[in-house]
Amino acid sequence: METILQFDHSLIFYVQQHFVNPYVTPFMVFISTITSSGALWIVLSIILMLQKQYRVVGLAIFISLTLVFIIGDQTLKPHIARLRPFVDFPDVPLVAEPPKATSYSFPSGHSFGSFASAMALYMGLYNINYNKRFWGIIALVGSVIVAFSRVYLFVHYPTDVLTGMVLGLIVGYVAWKIATYLWSWWTSRKQEVEYEPYTFKRK
Repeated sequence: METILQFDHSLIFYVQQHFVNPYVTPFMVFISTITSSGALWIVLSIILMLQKQYRVVGLAIFISLTLVFIIGDQTLKPHIARLRPFVDFPDVPLVAEPPKATSYSFPSGHSFGSFASAMALYMGLYNINYNKRFWGIIALVGSVIVAFSRVYLFVHYPTDVLTGMVLGLIVGYVAWKIATYLWSWWTSRKQEVEYEPYTFKRK
């Protein structure tokens, strides 16, 4: 445990000393804000669910965010109850408005939710429209930036966002499998209609 704490403290202060600057901060705040509470991913989920071809992908993202809420916000955070960096080190100046000091740090909800949603998106595009899987890769890369922004803003330790990443990738994959199972169940009820794989587009 002591080794993990040393790693966290060393890395987060390295970021504070070598990466924080007034030119980068607005971008980090923006990225962190649009992914707060899964806002960006919820909007994307709704947009995709309105399209017959990508409805299952939107459903997978929605399922992933639901699992993130249950596993992260309702289970791990209150039980582990890890304090945030700005609470542990109140003398460090913050470059943006922090979350409530009473909210917990482990795992990072931004990281967890972003990686789960991005993984569900990637799995969906890979299986439905292989040529558009690149958008899933962009989402995964964007999730790395989201995770880094939380350390940059001094609201999460590195292990908070790394754990969120690992859990997110797993949950995103599981969410896609659940969504495809539901698709199979639903489409099998209408045997007189044939759909393209994992879509609601009729053949």
